[in-house]
Amino acid sequence: MSSFIEKEKKARRAAIWIIGGMIGIWIVLSIFSFTDSAARKRPDTTQVTFAGQTALRGKQVFQAYNCMDCHTMVGNGAYFAPDLTKIYDHTGPAWLKAYLSSPGTYPTRAIVNVNLQELIQSGAVGPTTLDDYLAKYPGAKSRVEERGGVQALMPNLGFSADDIKALIAFLKYSSKLNTGGWPPKVIASQSVIQREAEKLESESGLIKSRVTGELKSPNSSGAGGAGSSPIALGKEQTINLGCAACHSVDGSKLVGPSFKGLFGSQVSLDGGRTVTADTAYIRKSILEPNADIVKGFPKSVMPAFGGTLTDEQISDIIQYIKSLK
Repeated sequence: MSSFIEKEKKARRAAIWIIGGMIGIWIVLSIFSFTDSAARKRPDTTQVTFAGQTALRGKQVFQAYNCMDCHTMVGNGAYFAPDLTKIYDHTGPAWLKAYLSSPGTYPTRAIVNVNLQELIQSGAVGPTTLDDYLAKYPGAKSRVEERGGVQALMPNLGFSADDIKALIAFLKYSSKLNTGGWPPKVIASQSVIQREAEKLESESGLIKSRVTGELKSPNSSGAGGAGSSPIALGKEQTINLGCAACHSVDGSKLVGPSFKGLFGSQVSLDGGRTVTADTAYIRKSILEPNADIVKGFPKSVMPAFGGTLTDEQISDIIQYIKSLK
């Protein structure tokens, strides 16, 4: 009997030592994990800025629009749309600015270039040419070539110019985070986004040039085609510039006013003025989009196309808009 009791005591002592050892190991590992986390550099949301807006302000915009209902950030959120943690590193500010201005359609090469030139003039970006920019941000290059001008699943949320800059600042901040390899790379034969993108591209009736990467309508002979009318050439310009992302041709309201019935109409502006949408007005709106803001639409979202389009190209676009009775 005493022998059995001794065995019980030894077994109890052994169990206590084993449990104590396991607790000790857990405490040591916990200390090391917190030490590593404490030493890890964290960017300051009040110090990371973009074009005068802070990452903290961008986080507030991100939360206000419930972006994590579709996107993830460091793996947290919904998995319907891509993780945005490192999107700034992949696409850069010019592509983000072009996309967030009209997220219903992926930006084309031309519209990314216009936004790049704006950022260069403000000193907010490093690369001085579009080719250099796309080389630095391969994610922007692949998106322009594979999706430029194609309808996106994200709705046009009507971000203001300051909202867009703030969001870019927040995404710039998130790209600086040490995520320890998270989120892991998704391996799938075809994602929902890819499948829907291909469907939208097919429905849009646009053909992508294998040489230039520009989008063309199936019945178009090309921007330099010998028998192309000014209206056809103007329509092609609006396709390549991604104008349809903000301006509809059926009267529906998007980020900007619809082209349908615009020419010759009376336009109410912020400040109470009313002007006629004639050739001079449309030309000025293309070259100086912030000079006359249409009532009910955001300011500083559309980039200025001065220096990007020739007078002939602008005239063609006006002829196309004029044809949309």
